[in-house]
Amino acid sequence: MTAGNTRLSLILAVAPMLAACSLSSGGPLEDSPIAAEAEAEAIAEAEAAGVDSAEVQQAAVEAGEAVATLDEPTRREFFQLFGGDPLGLSRRPVNAARYEIPLEMNAQVERWIEYFTTGDGQVRFRLYLERAGQYEDMIRERARAAGLPEDLLYLAMIESGMNPNAYSRSRAVGMWQFMTATGRAYGLEVDFWLDERRDPFLATDAAIAHLGDLHERFGSWYLAAAAYNAGAGRVSRGIRRVGSDDFWDLADSRVLHPETRNYVPKLLAAATIARNLERYGFDDVVPMPPLVFDVVQVPDATSFDVLAEAAGTTEDVIKVLNPQFVRQVTPPRRAVEVRVPPGTASAFTTAYAQIPTDQRVTWLEHRVTRGQTLGAIAGRYGTSVGAIRAANNNVNPRRLQIGQLLVIPRDRGTRVAASGGGASSSATAALRDGPLTVTVRPGDTLWSIARRYGTSTSNLMAANGLSSSVIHPGDRITINR
Repeated sequence: MTAGNTRLSLILAVAPMLAACSLSSGGPLEDSPIAAEAEAEAIAEAEAAGVDSAEVQQAAVEAGEAVATLDEPTRREFFQLFGGDPLGLSRRPVNAARYEIPLEMNAQVERWIEYFTTGDGQVRFRLYLERAGQYEDMIRERARAAGLPEDLLYLAMIESGMNPNAYSRSRAVGMWQFMTATGRAYGLEVDFWLDERRDPFLATDAAIAHLGDLHERFGSWYLAAAAYNAGAGRVSRGIRRVGSDDFWDLADSRVLHPETRNYVPKLLAAATIARNLERYGFDDVVPMPPLVFDVVQVPDATSFDVLAEAAGTTEDVIKVLNPQFVRQVTPPRRAVEVRVPPGTASAFTTAYAQIPTDQRVTWLEHRVTRGQTLGAIAGRYGTSVGAIRAANNNVNPRRLQIGQLLVIPRDRGTRVAASGGGASSSATAALRDGPLTVTVRPGDTLWSIARRYGTSTSNLMAANGLSSSVIHPGDRITINR
């Protein structure tokens, strides 16, 4: 082979690799340690073969310019053909740099990395990574479609641990920790029946829109993240006071609260670890599978147990798929979309249509009056304080207010129709004053029924002429009120 051919072969072998390094670093080669290392190796190879390194570098620049104009499939073929893709560039979007928050490493970030990789912090982060499997693909896809960094995924991780039901002391709610006013400003419905801040899909759309607006305002993802945590007004005042729009200057000047000063380092630490799971000891984490589901239309108020029965699943599954329905019942007098397990939409529609409208709800509405306690209300309706709290967003028994509306869960055998003001007066009177008959379900015991209806096992045995506490599914038990 001639010297000219050797030089040409070497340039063709090395230039794509240097182009890959330059493109993957999103800027000059010296900005990326990995790219710089690959560059040094390529140039050393060229010099060993007697080829001018400047000639190789110029070829790399031209190759990079050419590659940048290719569509993604052709671009992958290019790197695969020449075998020069040391950074896995062929597997990344053409404009990948747009989808990543620049990661800086400093003492603050290192401190959070240490926290997330040791002790309780490591346990928590492992759980966050497991939960992230349910939502990661969805968040990345929606961020990419909006032209925002996919790494915003990690903001949800540090906000809530990827928990759609997270609730903070400041009353921020959901995976993206929206306050009520901000959530409503971005189209999320928040009322007695429905809190879309808990809906991971709708809340993600709102968060992406909000973060996009913040980035447009501040021109920095670090400042946008800080404003997401502290509010845009506080960050703007900090910039005016310090005279700098650099987040680290604001953090050093302490014009931001400690939580916000730690927020960006915490985000960068989470992103750094998540991009390098093996290095930080998390490569054995098994993410939860992505949520998959069918969507069905429900025309009026329907309890979760009824939805589960129609879908052939459990209430727990319905809860996981539909955390936005905070009363475990869909809103009355309106149609809503409900998520059910994949492949069940058709069967659900058929089964639901066969359920009489007066049997689609297993709850009552109760308005608190003066002097009432949760215990008294539970006893009145034959349920438990725990069940009422679970159906009412964990309402505090010591903070009941006169006129407050409560949802009262009822036994499946005592369904009542939903109406504008709750149960009818005659139905309520019958439930309050007359005997109640329930059908024993699988798993019921006489003790569990007694506890559910605020009575005792001995009272139930006496009322039903039982000589033993043994009962069987299908038995009917009378409860004297």
